Amino acid sequence: MTRRVRRKVAKKGKDDAVSPSYLEIEVDNLGLHKNGVANWINLSDDTLIQLFSCLNYRDRASLSSTCKTWRFLGSSQCLWSSLDLRAHKFDVAAATLLASRCVNLQNLRFRGAESADVIINLQAKSLPKISGDYCKKITDATLSVIVARHEALKSLQFGPDFCERITGDAIKATAL
Repeated sequence: MTRRVRRKVAKKGKDDAVSPSYLEIEVDNLGLHKNGVANWINLSDDTLIQLFSCLNYRDRASLSSTCKTWRFLGSSQCLWSSLDLRAHKFDVAAATLLASRCVNLQNLRFRGAESADVIINLQAKSLPKISGDYCKKITDATLSVIVARHEALKSLQFGPDFCERITGDAIKATAL
C-alpha cells in the first residue's frame, strides 16, 4: 500500500476507503455459474476470438475442432493473417492440419530447412512475405518450389546464417 492509501484508510476506516468509481462485477456478468465454473457457451464471439489469438497455432487448431461455432471462429481471417512457427517443430502433419486455414496468410516466419520443406504444403498462394531463420541447409530445389507455390511473394528473407546450398542461378531465377 502506498503512504497516501494508508493515511486514507486510517482516517476513514477500511470500508470507506474504497473508491466510489470501483465497479463491482457480478458473477452472472462473467458467464460463471454459482459454483465458479465458466460457461463457455455464453461467451461472445469477440471474446472467443481474443482467446484464440492468445494461443499458439497448434492449440488454436485443436480448439477449432471442438464444435461448429469454435470451428467457424477459429478459422477467422484475423487469426490466420500471420503465422510464426519459429518456436515450434513444424512437420507435415501440422502443415496438413493448418493448410485450409492459411489461404489468406500474409506473413509467415519459420526456423530451419526442415520447416522450409514443409511450408510448401500450406495453401497460401497469396502469401506476400516469408521469413526464415537458420536456413543454411536450404537447397535450390526447395527455394524454387517455395517461390513457385507462393505466386504473390514480394519479400523472401533467410538469415542470419549464410545459405551455403543456394547458388547464384537459383537467386537469379527467383528474382525473375
